[in-house]
Amino acid sequence: METNALFYKIKKGIVTIEDYLKWSQHLLERNESSPSINAISSFSNDDNIFEIEDYFKRALEEIEIKQPSHVTSARGYIAHLAMRIIILENPSEILDLAYRIFRIVGKELLYPDDLIEWYEISEMIDILRYGDDVHLEFEKDVITKIKTEANLLLKNDKMMNIFFTKKER
Repeated sequence: METNALFYKIKKGIVTIEDYLKWSQHLLERNESSPSINAISSFSNDDNIFEIEDYFKRALEEIEIKQPSHVTSARGYIAHLAMRIIILENPSEILDLAYRIFRIVGKELLYPDDLIEWYEISEMIDILRYGDDVHLEFEKDVITKIKTEANLLLKNDKMMNIFFTKKER
C-alpha cells in the first residue's frame, strides 16, 4: 500500500493492521528502509494495532514523510482502488470498487474535471443494480468502461504524482 492511500485510510478510520504491513512491504520493495519500517514488517495481523501505529509514526520521522493533504491522500486512495480494479475479475467486486471511487470523487473531491467520468460510471452501475431488464452485455460494457477508466486514471501524470510520496518516486 502506498503512503498517500494509507493516510487516507487512517484519516477515514478504516485502516487495518494489514494496511500497515502492506505499506512497510511496499517501502522495503522500493529499498526504503528504517528501523521502524523493518519493525512494522515483522508484525502479523494478530498483533496490536496501537503498537504498529507507534512504529508508523516513528517511521514517518525516520524517512521524513509528511502527512499529505486530504485531496492528495484521497487521490492516492483512488489510485489504489484503480489498481485493484485492473487486477480483479469478479464483476461484483469491480462494481463495488468503482462505486467507492465515485463516492470519493463526488462527496470529497467535488467532481474534479479529470475524474468526472466516474459520475457516468456510477450512473451505469445504478442502472445495473436497479434497472429493469438489464442484459449481460450491458454489464460487460460497464466492466470494460470501468477497467478502461482505471487504466487511464493510472496513466495520468497528475494521479501518479499524487499516488506516490516524494520518497517513493
